[in-house]
Amino acid sequence: MAETSQLLSGAIALLRRAGIRLVSGSLDAWDLALPDGRELPTRVRVSRRPPTPTVLAQLLAEPDPVRRVLVVTARATAHLRTLATNGEIDVIAVDEELLVLAGVRYDVTDAASAAAAPIRAARGRKPWVRWALARALLLSDTAQSQHRLAELLGVSQQAVSLALKQLQAVRRTEHGWLAVSPEELLADYLAGYPGPGGAVTYWYGLDPVIAQATAAVDFCARQEVAVLVSGDAAADVYAPWRLPTRALLYTDRLVDLSAAGFGPATEAEYTLAVQVPADPTLWRTAEISEPALLADPLITAGDVLRTGGADAAEAADHVLATIRQKAAL
Repeated sequence: MAETSQLLSGAIALLRRAGIRLVSGSLDAWDLALPDGRELPTRVRVSRRPPTPTVLAQLLAEPDPVRRVLVVTARATAHLRTLATNGEIDVIAVDEELLVLAGVRYDVTDAASAAAAPIRAARGRKPWVRWALARALLLSDTAQSQHRLAELLGVSQQAVSLALKQLQAVRRTEHGWLAVSPEELLADYLAGYPGPGGAVTYWYGLDPVIAQATAAVDFCARQEVAVLVSGDAAADVYAPWRLPTRALLYTDRLVDLSAAGFGPATEAEYTLAVQVPADPTLWRTAEISEPALLADPLITAGDVLRTGGADAAEAADHVLATIRQKAAL
């Protein structure tokens, strides 16, 4: 069973292979440009299991005169295929490489660029607030009140209270909450945080990676798209160590970078990845760190590790060293 983030990224890869452009959108609404020039606004519903006939009927009953229902799932049932063939619903079944939009089945011709195989899904909701609290306490210079933490992360005090109870390496003082053992809190965070999730698009450019990141950030700014730089490009600012070969941007919605001079790429060959995160706290914890437009050092270090490479661990550790120095770990 595929992770939601992998289903979304796999679906985007299938669209590209079929010659369909994802012009703009969020995690739950995509504006598509079909090969014949038609535009197709959709509302996306991701389902790791194929939706039942009852759920599909409910989706179709939701009034929306503009956006068609697009179901993204791992595999399609016979009923879902029938609805898609009849043009009642749109479907992308990632594992089966099935793509049916507005009653038309599209050929996915480039088999060599298929998305990576699905991974086993983690059960239940991800504790984004708990992980964000760990980052906030590690990045803060002083103890923080529960009220201030809630304000910082844009969540309720009740959510903060519940999350603090789940963190083993923190305690409350007369001045507020702090990490009683920053090293333990850091180790627990690094071991548990799986990355921000969401949907990823991959791009290729010929300029040096830092120049690519700069150009993409400028393009997003002109489009009024919120953006954070992470991975090697951000690490090069926090603690330069290795030559960046790939850049990672987080944006608050999907963007088409072909207008900025980038070409679509696969996960194997990209130089720039753009990710709309499922984790809603990235911009909140980024505000704790300087300079602006960078993901916080903990997010950056994790992304450096996920980018990989022989010296990824050393590069990530140099970024984490900036946190250890601040917290006197």
